[in-house]
Amino acid sequence: MNPRRLARLIFPGFRFGTSDPERALRLAGLGVGGFCFYGGSAAEVRQLSLALKAASQTPLLIASDYENGAGQWVRGATALPSNMALGASGSAALARRKGEITALEARALGVDWVFAPVLDLATRPDNPIVNVRAYGADPGLAARLAEAYMQGLNSQGALSCVKHFPGHGSTAADSHLELPAVSKNLAALEELELRPFAALARRADAVMAAHLMLPELDPAAPASLSSGILSGLLRGRLGFGGLIVTDALEMKAVSAGPDAGVRAFLAGADALLVPDDPEALHGRLARAFNDGLIAAAAVEAALARQDALVRKLAPFRSSPAPSDALRCPEHLAFNAEAAPACLAWASRGRFGVRPGETLGYFEPLTAPADWKGAAFAAALAEQGVRVEPYRPGLRLAAGCFAGPRAGSGLIALAPEARRELEAAIAGAADSVVLAFGSPFVLDGLAPAAGLCAFCPLEEFQRAAALALAGKIVAGGSLPATVSLLEKL
Repeated sequence: MNPRRLARLIFPGFRFGTSDPERALRLAGLGVGGFCFYGGSAAEVRQLSLALKAASQTPLLIASDYENGAGQWVRGATALPSNMALGASGSAALARRKGEITALEARALGVDWVFAPVLDLATRPDNPIVNVRAYGADPGLAARLAEAYMQGLNSQGALSCVKHFPGHGSTAADSHLELPAVSKNLAALEELELRPFAALARRADAVMAAHLMLPELDPAAPASLSSGILSGLLRGRLGFGGLIVTDALEMKAVSAGPDAGVRAFLAGADALLVPDDPEALHGRLARAFNDGLIAAAAVEAALARQDALVRKLAPFRSSPAPSDALRCPEHLAFNAEAAPACLAWASRGRFGVRPGETLGYFEPLTAPADWKGAAFAAALAEQGVRVEPYRPGLRLAAGCFAGPRAGSGLIALAPEARRELEAAIAGAADSVVLAFGSPFVLDGLAPAAGLCAFCPLEEFQRAAALALAGKIVAGGSLPATVSLLEKL
């Protein structure tokens, strides 16, 4: 077999500011199937995408994790609300529009394939990597909004990828750091985690396999390396006929040289994402083919699935989106328009402020000069509220910005920050905790009220301030379970 055919199975990563562009060009010349981009400015991403595609003899698929819009990674693009914010709204129209904006900006950057939407469920508050990336805890809500988002992506010329099969929501470990495990049998998985995947398996362009042990299904291999889970469950039982891509093979859950990539392909994966050493993986694939471990028919089937995705993009590739789609007024306006419907109270109580009132603002372990909630405080001031650094006896608004961060292994407030927040609530005349990230930071706290924005976008901070001032109604409802305590 031509070695270039095997190279197309590999999708190396490229980190702007760290990775070597010359090496990436050599990999494109070798024949890799595409790249996964991380970071960069808009100009850098566009330039490299064009250069890599020109260097390749086959149509490259450039991918990225633009779960919350291209601005999540790219300087000069639009950052969009989290999935959980949209889950709180329950609006398929907002989910579709998020997909449309993401696709238009991805195309303007030369990115074809968005590794989204996330179908994992927010069923475990201490999960360090899912949280607000999920639409919520309800599989029906996740499937409905994810389908709308996928339609938005496809309508504007970007490919989708549902993840992380068969469901990462019940884990307590971050697969960037270690191999998580979920002790559920197939019946339990079908009752919850698998439901959104089953609903969308025949509609998704691709499915990303999780680095996740499910010993009841396969005691020997994680899902991403398991033929029983990929070929048996996903292709057989769920009927998925599209492309299967691994989660990044460099992640510590599976990274151990090129063998993981070979095992993933033998298990049923069509695209081997971000290996530690793409050249070494290419050599290992060639050796496995020459040794008879890899069949030519399996390689051709995988490449046929890649070709199907390339054909789907063909009408859009002839007319790339203009660069002025990036952070255009229409896209920026979406966040402000969406915010009121996404805000959700986490308690029966409401917390209001009036012009002329003094409110103490506070972020745990953060000096006022470093407040992340500056937009929130400024919006309150515009409503005539005097905002001061919190001191005991004042009414309190506490901003919390905890959210999932790959490789951190953490999601909750640090113990010292938690203690400081609890002490502030106890010493306040009245209090509201604002979750500009994970809503689960509210679990076990006893403020008078909790208001969840699910993301730190400035437009959402301003909307939260307007909700406290009674200028807008927080129209969302919590898509996951949060338990506040009664103040003693």
